[in-house]
Amino acid sequence: MKMVMFTSDGASVMLGKLSGVAAQIKHDIPHLVQQTLRYTPGRLGISDAWKEVKLIRDIETLMRTVYTAFCQSSKRKCKFQEIVDASECESVAFRPLNEVHWLCRHFALRAIIHNYNPLLEYFEQEKDTDPVSKYCHKKLNTMEYRITLAVLNDVLSELASLSTLLQKRGLTPLEAFHLAQGKLNKIRRQYLGDSVLWSDKVKALLDMSSQENNEIDTSSIITFINFLCAHLADRFPEHEVQE
Repeated sequence: MKMVMFTSDGASVMLGKLSGVAAQIKHDIPHLVQQTLRYTPGRLGISDAWKEVKLIRDIETLMRTVYTAFCQSSKRKCKFQEIVDASECESVAFRPLNEVHWLCRHFALRAIIHNYNPLLEYFEQEKDTDPVSKYCHKKLNTMEYRITLAVLNDVLSELASLSTLLQKRGLTPLEAFHLAQGKLNKIRRQYLGDSVLWSDKVKALLDMSSQENNEIDTSSIITFINFLCAHLADRFPEHEVQE
């Protein structure tokens, strides 16, 4: 009778209205509160927001193409590594994108940004004979894509730090809620306030684009961040504090 809450992953076998585990326990404990695991670090709603904006969907296509280009060809991988070695820098292994876990998107994006210059050089060399390289070179050489990748990396870095905090041993639901709300408010203040507070790297790219008389419309990026914050807010609703 000391039991007050039942938390599960939301599967029907756990929360089914008639035969779910929670329903059977409530026969004996009528006051039991049911809760779904909203704080699973890998599932914070980014995959839903990702689908809302065409530019971000195009970025995903590029990321998947880059990963596939090297994971399925040892010849490409060896030639890319030769370019990396010649540039005297260290490469980061390319990572696949997972449909559900947004943290995988962060790893995949971080690898592309770290390998950006060697990638451009590789695709530059191969673009005349390989349509995949031609596509990747065109996209990576576009300032809009470069800026969008940089902003996405900044945002996903914030969510990666939230993931680490949510895995802390002994974390209570109330603490998890406050951590998530704090991160959500930080993202909102940085990108959705009266003026956008870009990171230094993004500012440098925007200045470079402006000097080339190529003003970049960042509205699609802000729209994505707006959708992302909305989905995060749905994951951490205010009324859960009262519950």
